Amino acid sequence: KSFYKFLPALQSIFSFRPRFQQHAQAKLHEAANFHQDALGVRPSVFVGVHIRRTDYQKHLKNIYKIEQVSRSYFHRAMDMLQAKHRNTALFIIVSDDLEWAKDQLIRNDVAFAGNTKVLPKDVKHPFSYSDDIGQDLALLASCNHTIMSFGTFGLWGGLLSGGDIVLPKQILGVKEGLELKEAGLLGPSTGFYLV
Repeated sequence: KSFYKFLPALQSIFSFRPRFQQHAQAKLHEAANFHQDALGVRPSVFVGVHIRRTDYQKHLKNIYKIEQVSRSYFHRAMDMLQAKHRNTALFIIVSDDLEWAKDQLIRNDVAFAGNTKVLPKDVKHPFSYSDDIGQDLALLASCNHTIMSFGTFGLWGGLLSGGDIVLPKQILGVKEGLELKEAGLLGPSTGFYLV
């Protein structure tokens, strides 16, 4: 029923190709340097923030009758983790809609480090992929903690990171949230927080 006890094994089994790991580390290093230069403070904690918006808005509305999470959710989640980590966190944004994120998440503790363009799905070649997917997932997994909206991409980024995962309360109304609840993974004792 619960795979929580297997998470350390999953984290060691699922590893990224060196080119993805190197890309993620370079992005985190670049973001930390920029943050230090701009604010005079070097972040000690990286929090991956996965924001899925484009294709998921209709999915949430039509199937689950749920609205997309708002900017206030992300700000509350960021404030919660900043308080927990004594204002030493840097939030690493990965999204399929970076324009929305750049407009809504204007903060001095945010770095937009994910790919600026997510390649569209190719229905004629559904198993083809490009490096943007591996780079963004490795970036999320390389962070210490995760804030996510919806979808398994952000969830796997969080699971592989090994830290706390902050989820919107609305996740309980979708398949992934119900699976997390059934697996016994929701609650502070497991590092999963509903905001």
